[in-house]
Amino acid sequence: MPPVALRFLAFIVIAVAGYGCTDVGERGFKSSDSGVMEELEAELKKEGIPFHRDSDGFLTYNAQSEDIVRRLIAEVERKLNGGIAVKYDDKISRDFMKQLLTSKGLEFRIENRIDGEWIRWYPENEAQKNEIEMKVVEHYFAIQRQRQSSECEPRVSPSNNSLNKDAAHARRTC
Repeated sequence: MPPVALRFLAFIVIAVAGYGCTDVGERGFKSSDSGVMEELEAELKKEGIPFHRDSDGFLTYNAQSEDIVRRLIAEVERKLNGGIAVKYDDKISRDFMKQLLTSKGLEFRIENRIDGEWIRWYPENEAQKNEIEMKVVEHYFAIQRQRQSSECEPRVSPSNNSLNKDAAHARRTC
């Protein structure tokens, strides 16, 4: 082979090898968790990153967006699987928690599951987590005290017929 042909061949090999090392082409991602895929699609749309999802659920995007997509995947997984998930059986406690998190400017999401409504929230640190949890406990005890005081009935006994009406009123059962 003549030297010119070898140089040309070497140039083609280098060009092809160099092309393979650039951010050209497509990358892909697929999760078995449909929630992750739906959230990721929403985030990609919000960021303006073009993508395609095929019939098998495989999401493809431009290789130049790889860093942004990886960051979005991590954020989506943290949002869906991280934080603290709590479930309150009574609506009053759920509403209190939502109001408390909103008033503190904390991120939270509502997850409707088979066993009811869950609140997933994301404390910034351990101290904030403890503060919020303590306020919810205090609120719960305040509700219990309210319920008990409204359910109290005067004791029916001969002492209620006494002349000391204040003492009779003070003796209530709950």
